[in-house]
Formats: sequence, C-alpha cells, structure tokens
Amino acid sequence: MNNLKLSILGLFFFASVNGYSQHKSAAKSIEKMIAGCVEKAMLTSVYIIEWDTLKNKVQEGVDEANGFTGVVVSAEGHILTVSHAAMPGQVYQISFPDGNKHIAVGLGHIGIQDRGTDYDMAMVKILKPGRWPFAKMAPSTELKLNQPVISISYPGAFFKQIPNVRFGRIADVDLTDGFIESSAKMEPGDSGGPLFDVLGRVVGVHSWIREKENQNYDVPADHFLKYWTALNLAKDYTELPPADNLPALASPIAMETVPALEELVGKSATYKKSVVVLKSSHGLQQLSILGTLINFGGAVFVISKSSMVGNNATLKMGDDTVPVQVMKRDRDNDLVLLKVAGELGGGIRLKATAENPALQQKDLGTILVSTLPEDSIKVGVLSATYTDMPLNTSRGYLGASAVEQDGKITLSRIGKGSEAASFLKVKDRVTKINGIEVNTAAEYNHEFEKYIAGDSIAVDILREASPMQFNLFLEAQPTVRHVSFEYAGGRSARSDGFKNVLVHDAAIRADECGGPVFDSAGKFYGINIARRSRTATVVVPVAMLAKFIKDEV
Repeated sequence: MNNLKLSILGLFFFASVNGYSQHKSAAKSIEKMIAGCVEKAMLTSVYIIEWDTLKNKVQEGVDEANGFTGVVVSAEGHILTVSHAAMPGQVYQISFPDGNKHIAVGLGHIGIQDRGTDYDMAMVKILKPGRWPFAKMAPSTELKLNQPVISISYPGAFFKQIPNVRFGRIADVDLTDGFIESSAKMEPGDSGGPLFDVLGRVVGVHSWIREKENQNYDVPADHFLKYWTALNLAKDYTELPPADNLPALASPIAMETVPALEELVGKSATYKKSVVVLKSSHGLQQLSILGTLINFGGAVFVISKSSMVGNNATLKMGDDTVPVQVMKRDRDNDLVLLKVAGELGGGIRLKATAENPALQQKDLGTILVSTLPEDSIKVGVLSATYTDMPLNTSRGYLGASAVEQDGKITLSRIGKGSEAASFLKVKDRVTKINGIEVNTAAEYNHEFEKYIAGDSIAVDILREASPMQFNLFLEAQPTVRHVSFEYAGGRSARSDGFKNVLVHDAAIRADECGGPVFDSAGKFYGINIARRSRTATVVVPVAMLAKFIKDEV
C-alpha cells in the first residue's frame, strides 16, 4: 500500500510541475485503483426486490424497477442493507450482477435514533446454503478525509443487470451523527448499496442524501459489526439492542488520500475550441445547449442534442454569434447536425470509419472529461458501458388531463407552468391530435404514447363551438417532489429512450449537454446527450456520431 501512496501522490506532485503528460499518469493510477476495486467487489453488490414465491413473481403492487441494493458480506449469504428499505420476515429475490437469482429473507431491522446518533441498518440472508461471493468490511477508524471510495449499486433511474460504478472521496470523518459523508453520488434505488475502499472492502452502506450532489451519507460498516448478533434475528428493534464486543484491530491499514479528479486531469489542447453554445427557441421557450465541433472529411459541422435545438438557431463561440442551419435530425438518438455559413475552424477530427472504444467491466472507472465553454471542464468516471435505456420518463407530456363526456374529450385540468397552459383552457374539447381524431379517453392516451419529449404536435380543439388549432411542444414526464431531483439544472427533458450508450457520473447540467467527452489521454468518446439523474449523465458514443454524419454528407 505504501507503493500505492508513492505512485499516486508522487505522480500528482510531478503533474503539478511537468504539466499535461504527468497528469495523464496520475489519472491512470486512479483508474487502476478503481478497476482493482471493481474486479474484487462487483459480484458482491446485489439487487433486491419483494418476491411472491407462490406465484414466482414480484410481489403484488410492487414495480419490478423499484427495488433496492444490498451487499453480501459473508460466504453464508449475509446481506447488509438499510432499515428504510428492508423488513424482518419479508421474502426477497436477490439478483447478482452475473444474472444469478436467489430467494432471501429479511432478518434484523434497526431504524432508530439513540443519543443523537441515527441507525439505519437491516440484514437480509440468502436461504439457499452455499459459498457466496462476499466483501470484507473495513473499520471506520481507518477512514481519512479525501480518501478515495467507490460506489457499486443500482440507481433507480436505471433498471439493468449490472450495477453502476461511481467515484468519490470521504468528505467528513466525524461519525457522531451515525453517518459517513462522501462525494460518491447516490439516488433512490442505491439505498443499501455498498461504498467500498480501494481494497474492495465495505466502508459504508448507502443511506440518504442532501440537495448538493457531493452530500451523500452512508452507515459505517462497523455499525453492522457492532450489532451483528442482533441483526441476525428476524426482529424489528424499537430500542438499540445490546452490542457485540469487537476485538481490537491487530494492524490497522493506513489508507491513502487523493486530490479531486479535476486536479488530476490537465487541459489538453484537444479539449479546446471543440465546444460552442447554441441558442434557439421552441414557441415561447428560449433554449440554450452546447454543441460539439466536428471536422469530418475537412468540413466542420456542429452536432448537438436535437430536442434542445429549436427554431432560429444561432451559434456563440467567444464573442461571435452566427446563424446555423439544421441539416438533419435523428429522433431516436436525439441528435441534430448543423452547418455554419462560411468557414469555421477547429473541430474534433472524426473519420467515417470511427469505432467505439472497446470497453468492458475492467474499464468501469475510466476517467472521462467533459468540455465546457471558456476552457472549463467537468470530470467523472465511466459508470456503465454500452447499455440500452428504454423510453420511460421521456414520453411526451402535454400537461393537460382530459375526461370523456358524451363521446367527446374535454380538458379537465391543465398543469400550472406547462406550455399547454399558455394555449389551452379547462373545458376545451379536443377533437384531433396531429390530425388523428380522438373520441375516447383510451384514444387520447394512446396518441400521446407515440411521442417523446421535444416533439411538436398539433392539437385541434373546440372552444365554445369555435374550432382552433395549436402547435405545442411536449415536455418530459414531471418528476416527483424528492431531494434526489433537486440537483443543479435538473433532469434533461429527453433523458432516456437510447440504445448502446455510455454512462458517467460527472455532474453535467441539462443545458451543458451536447458537448464533447474525452478520456484523460484526450481520446474522443462521444457527446453528452442527457442528464439522466442525480448520479448519471448519458453519452452517445463516437461510432453513432460518425454514422449520423456520414449518412448525410
């Protein structure tokens, strides 16, 4: 471990002196550290959902995507999670990242406050005897400020077999309130998930968050060790049970600290002059989004997020503002290709034969750099490789509810602040959606299932017997009121419905999408296409971009 200290901190010192090439070496050391943790710990993180063993399906009334996370910490199948997710005696199905599924049952539940300390602990155990992959637990006494930590869990914004990886650092080692604070992001679904040190040991279990994205709180692993005996009983404790006597640590491990990722990544010349700001409008709405300059066969184009580029688009680069022409749109991938009249220098060179980076599980944790205007950057790590994201929250939303009366559709409620509120009124009778007649509630709802956020539709109505037609832009499905949606910039209106995309954990604002993404060596990976959730930004990779441009030019 002392060698690791020299390799990371020593490289950071030289990076400060010798510039970009040394920054790359320091970044590679961090990536190697994360990869080592992922290799050891990935199989111990499990997805947990309430299960009906008689019907062999998810319990009635539970959405299959609304599970939570746990971590296996013994070869016998003991799983740590949190009390606000699991209950004693409840039957669960647990899913391993390799696809194996098994039945488990809830054991001890400690969700109480005692003398100013909060306890949010629960245990689940696999019923089938076996030798299960498990992670060791690390004592909180070894924690250090700015110590690197890795989250491997199942955020609710995704529903897939492999958990997402996120990177952070310990932000507070004062555990008197009962929690570890770190910058490793979490969201609903991550509850009960493991926070690992670089050795692949569990240091904490995901519990709760605050508004700021770097405020994430975990139950220390040694709280579970302290109440191990009590947690092995299927009991809901209303007061703190007797603690176990833990042996003193024979030889504590001195954990290392690291700088913030932004400090480890130098600003390569490749990043510069590759990003622009695009301004446009959708009806009454003014839009702003980033665009990426692409040099394709000697011609320079701008590529960006289609649903955020409307009418009368202009490009701002430095002090210059010029009009741009939309050449092509790709609704499935939310891409738009634009051309500037006259010469436009710079741009990332992209060949028609460009292939996606060959990324596997061992590459999770790769440092990714997102370029922003004015030579600024945001840095995160690769959370998921080449994944499909079915259309869900990005289905088109008008913001107007309707009821069926006498074979006619009448608007009954219009959402405050929605675009529909600027044009439609309660008691308007809807006759057509994009030229299709709607006479029943089922027909009305069915028409909207065809559209996604950012689509424009024509709505024909009768208002006091007078026919009218309005062209409206559909919004995304509204979010619920929850702290996990309070992050800066919020979720992109079009945030899912993509195929074969990458995911990383940098805090890219919704209006910062459209810009380019590189690895720490300056290799172009693609463009940020959506801020999906508190923990995740989505990237359209280079091969898809090359095909999109090639098919047009």
